[in-house]
Amino acid sequence: MIKVGIVGMGRVFDYYIKAVEHVKDIKIVCVSDIEEKRRSKTPLGARFYKNFHKMILEEKPDAVFVLVPNLLHYEVSKIILEEGIDILLEKPATLDIQELKNLISLSYRKSLVFVISFHYRFAKEVQWFYERYKEGMEKELGRIKYFHCGFYDPYIENNRIKDFVKSLNGSWIDSGINALSVIDMFIDRISLMESRLTYVESVNKYGDIQSTVTLYSPFSYGFIDTNWTLGINCKKTSFLFENEEKEIVLNHSKQQVILKEKGNDQIIADFSKTGDRLVNHYIGVLRDFVNHFKNRTDNTEKALYLHSLLFEAIEKNSILKNC
Repeated sequence: MIKVGIVGMGRVFDYYIKAVEHVKDIKIVCVSDIEEKRRSKTPLGARFYKNFHKMILEEKPDAVFVLVPNLLHYEVSKIILEEGIDILLEKPATLDIQELKNLISLSYRKSLVFVISFHYRFAKEVQWFYERYKEGMEKELGRIKYFHCGFYDPYIENNRIKDFVKSLNGSWIDSGINALSVIDMFIDRISLMESRLTYVESVNKYGDIQSTVTLYSPFSYGFIDTNWTLGINCKKTSFLFENEEKEIVLNHSKQQVILKEKGNDQIIADFSKTGDRLVNHYIGVLRDFVNHFKNRTDNTEKALYLHSLLFEAIEKNSILKNC
């Protein structure tokens, strides 16, 4: 049994707690948040702390899940790693590539398990298509020639950003890493071609409100769109193949896989009745973490690659703004 502490008890915390119920190897022994009002969310049998450093010193958990706002990821994770404790860190790992490199280096020096939670990789519809594509559908469909990810959230109303998303650092930081982690499962070594991130003066201190990022590989190309202004909650990933008659759509919002062929849409996998989609994501994340913990492995190489693309898109957009 892995004794786990959690730092940060906001919205994501609720999904983790529900997911833990499905993972027998994890026991939450302590939780921490600076807001006293969240004490009531403490799981049965766990202890609540306002000071996370005091918590890890007194409770000595085997691992800590870091679920604090993005701006605090580096500071909190660094302290926990310095105390010699394994970490599962919510995405994005950091808001700066050098900070991520520093954390990875520290985890290596301490021989610790350091895992980033790329939860969209564990979506049921993504896992289902990944397994079948690699097991045989690739021969039928051919290689992926084109892809498109649309990740849309209704986070802007009347030119004002909703309070609870102010800590997400913009649509690209929040959803771009999710889309990149999905595309990476199907297409090797994607590279960034160009990026367009839109900022509005009234909300720009919280990040971009819309992005379009163009990516390519030796055999394919495509786009990632993120948008907070459309008033819809919809996430989809589409693939076109060498077999040009067929298109696969991963409807992340509905947990479905759809085959489009000759004007007809057929649902070929449907997980819409298997529970909350984000809880399903985090069940996969936690099971993966258990495997990393037991085998003393990590996903830091993958994390560094995906975050490099994430931050490169922001840098290229800055160059465009200043030309």
